[in-house]
Amino acid sequence: MDLVIMGGNVLTMDPQNSRAEAVAVEEGKVAAVGSNAELSKLVGETTEVVHLAGRTILPGFIDPHNHFSINTLEPVSVDCSVPPHATINSIADTIADAARDLPPGRWLRGWGFRTERLKENRAITRWELDEAAPDNPVCIMDGSVHACYANSAALSLAGIDRNTPDPPHGLILRADNGEPNGTLWEGAMDPVYNLSLRAHLEYYGEDVADLVYHNCMRHLAHGITSVGDALVVPDAAELYRISDSRKMIPITLHQMLGAEGFFAPPQRVSRGEVGDGNVSDRLRGGTMKLFMDPVFPSSAYTRHHVGGDEEEVGEIYYTQEVANSLVSQAHQRGLQVAIHCLGNRAVDRALNAFEYALKARPVEEPRFRIEHFTITTLSQIQRARSLGVVAVVQPGFHFTRGQRYRDRVVEMAGDVRAIPLRSMLAEGLVVSASSDYPCGPLPPLTGLYAMVTRRTQQGGEPVTPEEAVDPLEGLQMYTTGAAYAMGREKEVGSLERGKRADMVVLSHDPTAVDPDFIRDIAVEQTYVEGRLLYRR
Repeated sequence: MDLVIMGGNVLTMDPQNSRAEAVAVEEGKVAAVGSNAELSKLVGETTEVVHLAGRTILPGFIDPHNHFSINTLEPVSVDCSVPPHATINSIADTIADAARDLPPGRWLRGWGFRTERLKENRAITRWELDEAAPDNPVCIMDGSVHACYANSAALSLAGIDRNTPDPPHGLILRADNGEPNGTLWEGAMDPVYNLSLRAHLEYYGEDVADLVYHNCMRHLAHGITSVGDALVVPDAAELYRISDSRKMIPITLHQMLGAEGFFAPPQRVSRGEVGDGNVSDRLRGGTMKLFMDPVFPSSAYTRHHVGGDEEEVGEIYYTQEVANSLVSQAHQRGLQVAIHCLGNRAVDRALNAFEYALKARPVEEPRFRIEHFTITTLSQIQRARSLGVVAVVQPGFHFTRGQRYRDRVVEMAGDVRAIPLRSMLAEGLVVSASSDYPCGPLPPLTGLYAMVTRRTQQGGEPVTPEEAVDPLEGLQMYTTGAAYAMGREKEVGSLERGKRADMVVLSHDPTAVDPDFIRDIAVEQTYVEGRLLYRR
């Protein structure tokens, strides 16, 4: 036996939710789970023995919706997050400081910008960015990852000027004189985003693998052993290919394939003109991602009930016919399909497309995914269950903006619910938790805290407490539910004989502590295939 971990509180997350005291590992897989007395008999001369002294061990957390390729570049980008910044001047000064260290012409990237949290409550303009970085193209990513802010040099390189029309699924914000003001929403941001990513690949060459490795280690520090990148553009796929070839991906990365642009229609994927993303044991694929609507609450596609009448609010990316075609083509190829839906009207369109695809190619477990599933109704949850849909939710969104969701749902009236986890479980829907980092907080324990307590970072009373789940149900969403969403339930998600020994050791048992303490639990150790890769 290679490794025996003893003296612990083992949450196996198996179908019986069994508990044990010890885990044995051989050749990277779980060989046995049982009592200290039983597994002590497996200890040989070369066996490594770890004593947990009562700490809790469970399967490694799985984060199936995360923008890993975007947050990989954070260490070489400017932190524009709010807080610590509070004003545009503060962010501009930080950008100027960073630009002084760059040679002329080199791209400067920033991350974490949040208009609604700034004192000015507005976006930084191209002209303010020009003043801060006059000799460098600038791309500042919004914290939602649905917009970026560019200076004049970046706009010029991307070919965006006053005569450029708004692209499909995008918006170029303009000054009164018609000139682009630097804010690029969704499809309009693709050219600038892609240019800045390509430039960083060229700057760092094969050393980009070091950035990927650093990001993997950051995720391991939170107990995360598998990640799904929620949209991989071609240059991001190259970033991963380089890293995989250098053996610099210690976790499992699952690529969700999209188009050349972040928000462009993924026809090339659905038609089979690109590979499925399966590269190696560490770099997986097999999923096509598309966006059905923009961000909530500003422009997600929702249905409101006003005075007994229905009103449709927000934007939708695809007609029902186009959505049916994209989903059906990918389904015919055997790809999993994941659709971003924040608004309840977008959920309807996705469910219709799934039903259309299933009629053309019936399968027992289609495992379609709705990403976010934020604003929905009981009837939609029931229909999703009947179609074999997996809900990939972000409980961290409740932590950061739960009150905003609640307020909007109250405005919408009718049977409308926000992140309704209890309702989803009650209807038998398979639910997976995820972070959507950097759009939401990365630590799974923060998400677990939010789904159990329904509290937000603003404090105060719980928000929609009737949708709370218990800690064990929440842990299932980060383990068995997430494994199912990624098609890996036979491989990871529980500590059972023959499965990968991906494990996380926690300072306390989340199912036994005061719920308000959950987000203060420490990740002590993280193992991947029985190898200790992180220790606090």
